[in-house]
Amino acid sequence: MWLFSDVSQALMAVGLLMAVIDVLVFGFATFYLTLIGSAMLVSGGLIHFGVIPASTSSVLISVAFLTALFSILLWKPLKNLQAHSNNKKVTTDLDGYQFTLEQDVDAGVFGKHHYSGIDWKVESDSPIAKGSKVEVLEFKVGVLLVKAC
Repeated sequence: MWLFSDVSQALMAVGLLMAVIDVLVFGFATFYLTLIGSAMLVSGGLIHFGVIPASTSSVLISVAFLTALFSILLWKPLKNLQAHSNNKKVTTDLDGYQFTLEQDVDAGVFGKHHYSGIDWKVESDSPIAKGSKVEVLEFKVGVLLVKAC
């Protein structure tokens, strides 16, 4: 016993699955799965309503043609939809974290601080002397930007 009774149902199910995977798993980072999935959905509908035959060559040609058509028509709107990003600052346990400097820090002169199993480089825009209490303003990969408290 097959899961789907005909080719049109299988095409529509796989097409929907591809679009859902693109959105949920990949976060809509690529449009290819969505475009191909949409083409498979439409091809499945066309087969279901008898517009095109359910032969292998017809299905392949239909999916290829519709994928190209959807790419031409939808690329720009989908790209614009993807371009809108929310630039909220991410908050973590490092925001406002305070500690005592082990070395002098200045613009271009880095110190270091061991926190949570990581040796962080410590930098500041203004000079801060060793032994001063500092607060983390911002962090990047492996670097803490601090200011004196």
